[in-house]
Amino acid sequence: MGAAIGGLGAATALAATRTARPGLNTLATTPVAVQQEVASSQVRRCMNRYETLLSMGYIQRALAEFALSQPDVQADVGFGLYYGPDSVKKLFIDVHGMMLGDADKKTLKNGATYLLANTTDIIEVAEDLKTAKGLWLCPTLSTPGDEKQGFSARTGYAHRVADFVNENGKWKLWHYMVYGLTGAPAGKSWTDPEVVAANQVNRYGWIPDHLKPDRPQAPGIGAAGGWRPDRPVTEVQVPAPYRTFAETFSYGFKL
Repeated sequence: MGAAIGGLGAATALAATRTARPGLNTLATTPVAVQQEVASSQVRRCMNRYETLLSMGYIQRALAEFALSQPDVQADVGFGLYYGPDSVKKLFIDVHGMMLGDADKKTLKNGATYLLANTTDIIEVAEDLKTAKGLWLCPTLSTPGDEKQGFSARTGYAHRVADFVNENGKWKLWHYMVYGLTGAPAGKSWTDPEVVAANQVNRYGWIPDHLKPDRPQAPGIGAAGGWRPDRPVTEVQVPAPYRTFAETFSYGFKL
C-alpha cells in the first residue's frame, strides 16, 4: 500500500512537471505564503536601505524609497506630519538638507552624524501581495549642530512603523511614522529632570515657516516630546496577518 501511494505521488509530480510550460515556473506561480516571505525580505531591505542612505546623507536616494506616486504618501519623523508627494520631498530635500547637506551634491555638513539602526522587525505582507506593514525598534545616535554653533551628542530609542505599497514590483514606503521612546544628551539619563524639561520644549523652531509640516506631530510621535514620568505608554499597533489593506488598520493619518 505504501509503495502504491509513493508511486502515485511520484506519478503526480511527474505529470505536473510534464504539463508545466517553460517560463511559467516563476514566483507568480508559487504559493502565496512563499511569495509573502520573499516580499517580506524585500520590504526589510527597503526599510534598511532608506535608513542607511539617510544616515549617510544620501537624502535624494532615501527619498526615492518613498511611494511618491501615492497622493497620501506621508512621513512624520518627529517634526510634524508631511503629507503628500510635494511635502515629503520638502521634508527630505529641504529640511533634512538643512540638517545634513547632500552627499550626492558634495554638500554634506562636516561633523553631522546620524546613525539610524533597525532591529527586531515585525513584517506582515498582505495576502493579495499589494501592501505590507512593518514595525521596528530603533536605537539612534546623532550629533546635531554645525561647526559654527557647535554640536551636541544625543542618544535615543524609537519605534518606527510603516505601511508599504508594491509599485510595479518594487516595495516603497507609503505611510512612515517615528514614535520616540527616549532621547537624551549622551552621558545623561533620559529621566534626569533637566533632560525631561528640555525635551518638552519644541526643538524644531529652526525650521523656516515655508518648510513647516502640514500638521503638528501627533501625540507620541517623534523624539521631541521625549520621556516623562507621566507619559502614557505609546500604543503602537503591531502588524498582524491580513488579506487586503481595506481590512486592516493604517499607520497613516488623514488631513
